[in-house]
Amino acid sequence: MGEKTCAVCATEFADQPAYLMQGAQWGRRRWGRALLLICRDCHDNRRGYCNDDHKALPVRWTGLVGRGKPMPATLCTACGLQVVRNGDPLLRRVTCSPSCSTSLTRSRNGGKGSGAPCETCGEQIVTGRADSRYCSPRCRQKAFRQRQSHAQA
Repeated sequence: MGEKTCAVCATEFADQPAYLMQGAQWGRRRWGRALLLICRDCHDNRRGYCNDDHKALPVRWTGLVGRGKPMPATLCTACGLQVVRNGDPLLRRVTCSPSCSTSLTRSRNGGKGSGAPCETCGEQIVTGRADSRYCSPRCRQKAFRQRQSHAQA
């Protein structure tokens, strides 16, 4: 299990469940949307709930992720952390973060890539998802710029 900590008080989730909250985090100059993991104490005490003073506490949240009633603590499919969130028929699996969701997507094919040639440079795709079209972000950006230049012409 990875080293995951509460977004509010920075305590590690040892044996207690983490609450997956929709919220915002203070970035460089403004608030940005975020999924936040908070501990039971912070959730029960509502510390930081809609706190507008970003210098005192750079986190605020609106509620549990998902729609419906809260589910019991369920293990994250990728890392095994206990997560509490709302039940939602659109959320197929329980993950604790976008990085865990990405790791599941990449592991579908063992992270081996599609094995097809890159649409930009022609090299074989050996990493990433099973439906990868490009071998690297560089080739993906090059293809995007080519599409844009052809669309303007």
